[in-house]
Amino acid sequence: MYLSEYKIAKNIASDTVRMLQQNFLSNPEVLNNHGKDIKTEADFAAHEYIVEGLTTTGIPIISEEGNNTEFNLSDHQWIIDPIDGTFNLSRGFGMSAVSISLWDKGVPVLGVIYNLFSNEVFNSLQQCGSFKSDHKISVSRTKNKNEAVLGTGFPSGRDYSKKSLEKFIINVQNYKKVRMLGSAALMLAYVSCGFFDVYYEEDIYIWDVAAGLSLVSEAGGAYVITPGDSVFKYNVIASNNVLIDLV
Repeated sequence: MYLSEYKIAKNIASDTVRMLQQNFLSNPEVLNNHGKDIKTEADFAAHEYIVEGLTTTGIPIISEEGNNTEFNLSDHQWIIDPIDGTFNLSRGFGMSAVSISLWDKGVPVLGVIYNLFSNEVFNSLQQCGSFKSDHKISVSRTKNKNEAVLGTGFPSGRDYSKKSLEKFIINVQNYKKVRMLGSAALMLAYVSCGFFDVYYEEDIYIWDVAAGLSLVSEAGGAYVITPGDSVFKYNVIASNNVLIDLV
């Protein structure tokens, strides 16, 4: 089930990365750099490229750069982030990725995350496992929070008030290490292959995490996703399953 969609997603992700590397890697052409967000010509080029390929499936598409008038997480739909880590791309920092996922009945059934800089590719398919460059991967076995590596960050849409940030510090201070890479997709991919043990962010947009949650789940991990402060935002915890209740 979903094997044809899986193959399509993998091929489109690969083709999109190749296009971006040829045309935008050295200059993504910044269009808007206001507030805590950034938009580039590369984002929209990737969006159009991916949507054109996925439209042939007849499945609705939710995209960060799309005109998303309606959204229900339980729908059968593609959820894509044409470029996750756009600011990193604008600085030449090698943590940016194309992210494509398919969700059905509120569950991610496949995910593809493709690093623009390193060509690392992570894939997952429901009941078939998660893979990094065709090698099966699995989450870590870390049991204790004080030995765990947490991947986290400050999404552009989160609450930056003093109260919110103090709560964040309390939640993360007991981890052995905290890593912030500027790409939720890649941090979740790194949880799926055991580099990180836990991922946690508040008010993160669904397209940032949709593919990564598939990877973590199929790699033997677990996640909890609860509504954030707007329709596309969620509070997300994903881990090796052992640590899921310790965030």
